[in-house]
Amino acid sequence: MKKLLALVLVMLTVLSGVFAAGGTEAAAPAAPAAPAATVYTMKFGHSMPTDSTRHQALLEFQAYVHDKTGGRIKVEIYPAGQLGNESEMIESLKLGNIEGYLGGVFDALTPKLNLYLMPFFFAKQADMLRVAKSPIGAEIAKDAEKYSIKMLAVGDAGSRHFSNNVRPVKTPADMKGLKMRTPPVESIIKSMEAMGANPVSIPYGETYMALKTGVADGQENPFMNIATMKFHEVQKYLTVINYQFHPEPFCVGLNWYNSLPADLQKILSDAAWFYTEKQNALREGTNEQYFNIIKSSGVAIYEPTAQERQLFIDACMPVYDFYIKKGTFTQQELDTVRKVAMGN
Repeated sequence: MKKLLALVLVMLTVLSGVFAAGGTEAAAPAAPAAPAATVYTMKFGHSMPTDSTRHQALLEFQAYVHDKTGGRIKVEIYPAGQLGNESEMIESLKLGNIEGYLGGVFDALTPKLNLYLMPFFFAKQADMLRVAKSPIGAEIAKDAEKYSIKMLAVGDAGSRHFSNNVRPVKTPADMKGLKMRTPPVESIIKSMEAMGANPVSIPYGETYMALKTGVADGQENPFMNIATMKFHEVQKYLTVINYQFHPEPFCVGLNWYNSLPADLQKILSDAAWFYTEKQNALREGTNEQYFNIIKSSGVAIYEPTAQERQLFIDACMPVYDFYIKKGTFTQQELDTVRKVAMGN
């Protein structure tokens, strides 16, 4: 009898709980909502048009970053100088007003980039890229952090040639007195002076009109730049000389980069090298195409003989001495880069 009474009491207790809950099971407490992932905006500027290999490779970089980060980094690309000229974009990068930049005003990134820029230093693209991926290349990139810039990778910005409206250039004597448009890159200015030309500093986006109106007689650039910017339309002569192979530093703001979580930093670094590989291949693959555009426009093409080329090399040797005496780099650093370039 006592056992039966106890069982009845237990059943009544259970039923009272059910009725108190409205005849349904009590809902389990809701789990706390997961915090939304922070989305980082990467405003990226460059000066080249949208049909350039630089812009095309940046579109692939944009897709790579979106895929690998799951949208946590949003890359916005601003081509053709939309964010200002190259000097202005570098200043914006340092100040944190933009997050990414590709371009060729090297001294403002780090003077150590001049180790790539000595005239007639590299024989071919592969030599320069070997340096970019070496320990000395990493040291050069690291130096940019002194200037609030994180240099994530270095690719190929093209080998450079001369064009002008006055006469064919076969030796340095033919450069004498030519008003050659130069970017604000000291190594180019010093090289032009060493070969007898008169450098005229003109922003990249204003070069076409300067050549057309005679403010400048000539300019120096890779085939791609000449063709995509249509400089060949306002030039008569082209000398195929490969006097400089320019690096293409992939730069982001140091403070912005340091603000990213470690996993996003790693993805961004990988993405920068992904970009350089894509852009290097595109540039190499389209070099002949752009050369043919220039040639078919009626520009007279000249390629110096080995003896004539040596005259240019000899004329430019003081440029090396200038930088060593200035303290931009040492002879030892220069020799190290040369050894790496040669595969030693």
